[in-house]
Amino acid sequence: MESFIQFGGFGGSGAYEGTTITRLQGDKQIETSSIKFTGPVLSWVAGTSETTIITRIDKGVIWTLDTKKKAYVEEPLAGFDIKDLDGGQDMGADDEADEEDKPQAKVTRSEFQVKKTGAKQSINGFACEEYLMTWLVELQDLETKEKTSNTMKTNLWTTPETPAIKKLQSEQKAFSQAYMKKLGIKVSPHEMQQFGMGAFAMASRASDEELAKGFEKFKKEMTKVKGFPIRTVVNWSVAGDRPAAPEPQEKPGGISIPTGKDDLLGGLGGMVSKAVSQKASDSARPNTDAPFFSSTTEVKTISIDALPAGTFDIPSGYKRQ
Repeated sequence: MESFIQFGGFGGSGAYEGTTITRLQGDKQIETSSIKFTGPVLSWVAGTSETTIITRIDKGVIWTLDTKKKAYVEEPLAGFDIKDLDGGQDMGADDEADEEDKPQAKVTRSEFQVKKTGAKQSINGFACEEYLMTWLVELQDLETKEKTSNTMKTNLWTTPETPAIKKLQSEQKAFSQAYMKKLGIKVSPHEMQQFGMGAFAMASRASDEELAKGFEKFKKEMTKVKGFPIRTVVNWSVAGDRPAAPEPQEKPGGISIPTGKDDLLGGLGGMVSKAVSQKASDSARPNTDAPFFSSTTEVKTISIDALPAGTFDIPSGYKRQ
């Protein structure tokens, strides 16, 4: 499956776009992504980046390939956690990090609704119909008692399930189930990434139990959606009762360019984790004129042709770093 992603950044910061080609077979997956930053600064500094990630659940590893250096990095799959999307760092070994991982907010209100709009459109040759998903979550800081209202709206365009799509779904389900079983999680990475919930989970600072309740409501309401997602447009706005504070002055040399695999694949990796955490703890009130988070994911092509032997293996001549 070839997909296009356009990430609007957080408050316009860190925007990028690119394509991802995903190949699946059972408990194996390889994703090749080409990403370019579109902001006025990062587009000039960072240019275009390309990365290839091979996930082998059968071997319990993730291989990140550097095609220029013909080298790869190996990470254990067991050490990868949805709660820690900033590069797989083991936070359990750090007492200070453990303290930061404690819940800092509680969910005081959570409403999720799916509505079929009746709109129809042809997208990349797929006949699609639209669903509007609205998720409203109100959080209260456990220390300051301040409340923050989060509204995530997702315009989902789906197409009827053809034989090719059903084959793709079968492969996605097999991989997702194997992945969840390996990591011991209830919500698949595909669901987290597709609806932008991974970013929300990191920013909310609420407990896993409370977030799990929200995910259960989400999964139940999602049964209303029929068809396969072709275009997913997510807009997340934030409003709170904290007074606005002066904007911090920008210092020269403060640009941080992400290089981790998750930044290139979905915008929920190192750069996003840091951006969300900073925004969640910042005293400045979010800009109400623009979404805090926005993204568009669109399926371009789907193929069920047989994959060549060795598709999910490290290419010959690559050295481990």
